[in-house]
Amino acid sequence: MSRPEAGSRWVVTAFAALTVACTGAEGEPTIVYDPYEGEPAFPSRREAYTMPSGDLGLTSDNGSDTVTLIDLGAGEVMGIEPIGRDPVDNDGPHHITANRAEGFAYVALAYPAPAIAAGPHAAHGSSTRSGFVQKLSLDDLSIVGEVRVDTNPGDIVLSEDGRRLVVSHFDLQKAIDPGAVSADERRATLAVIDPDTLVMSGSPGPLLITTCVAPHGTVLSRPDGRFAFAACYGEDSVAVVDLDDPAAITRVQVGSEPGPPGAPAYGPYGLSMSADGGTLAVSSTLSHDVRFFGVASRAFEGAVISTSGAPYFAAFSQDGTKLYIPTQSPDALVVAEVATGSVLSVLPFSGESCALPHEAVLSSDGLTLYVVCEGDHASASHVLSLDPETLAVRTTFTVGVYPDRLFVAPAP
Repeated sequence: MSRPEAGSRWVVTAFAALTVACTGAEGEPTIVYDPYEGEPAFPSRREAYTMPSGDLGLTSDNGSDTVTLIDLGAGEVMGIEPIGRDPVDNDGPHHITANRAEGFAYVALAYPAPAIAAGPHAAHGSSTRSGFVQKLSLDDLSIVGEVRVDTNPGDIVLSEDGRRLVVSHFDLQKAIDPGAVSADERRATLAVIDPDTLVMSGSPGPLLITTCVAPHGTVLSRPDGRFAFAACYGEDSVAVVDLDDPAAITRVQVGSEPGPPGAPAYGPYGLSMSADGGTLAVSSTLSHDVRFFGVASRAFEGAVISTSGAPYFAAFSQDGTKLYIPTQSPDALVVAEVATGSVLSVLPFSGESCALPHEAVLSSDGLTLYVVCEGDHASASHVLSLDPETLAVRTTFTVGVYPDRLFVAPAP
């Protein structure tokens, strides 16, 4: 068939369909079009990954707009894939979580700030651009959904049952706003998202709950994530939010001498939960200590661990007796006894071995300890695999630029 014939036939067919569709008379047949079954307009051309039989590691690489996939059991980097919305500028992927059983990862995009303010990681806490949460297919890290959130997303966590996705907003601009009169005017939100609703266009907006001043580290109660716990850096407290009753918010002071809202004395930044879900480790970067918060008691209890450097995201040993604490300035890994707060050992890091350790996390079986190293924020960095007893380095994984989270996803 020649092109003119094909074009003529298309015009006649289209005109006939339009004529029937526009009659609108009662009793006239309604045209129902068959669903489109062709190739997608913008297909992913990445090769699909084969998921490992053991733990899968995912790092959010803030400085290179990438996510690194690691076969932690085999000790191999599977690949480093670009993500984000802007093909030119930095989207700043900041923290990541995943639901391996359903085959999705979720990453927060925290766009860089036009100017740097004081405070840890203020580069991502001082942006004026709205953040986004993207839903990625674990097969190839292609984007399958997204939604806009507030500026400066900090942490992103998924409930154990996979039904709630919660994002904190480490908004230092709002925290230090010279025009703010009350604490509430300085407070930022937690965004609560139903991950099943995330699509490429038209995702429903999240539930935004005004929580505290500059919330960052966040964990959810198990298994359904009804309660969110947030480290409120700018308000020297831990906030407890009932996600079924968003008006029910309790803020518990970290210490007896908190600073005024927006000018903290302790600076609680990192939050980690014990394996049994009963205790939170709260890392305060200004006062250089880690304190313990009881999930049931809703109060601080037990010993205080003092560190020479600023502590970040710590990891409990599987039996809950030890805490592994990465610190910066000096860069080190501190191992402390939970019951007494005594420091058991310190592994110092050089710039080459691990610059700016940001997070410690255990493998799903508790037999391997991983430390995320931010690096120089300009070149590829790495994640260390260590023996949790001897602290001997087993493997060094090269990842993207400025990694700030390793999420360990066990096999479903």
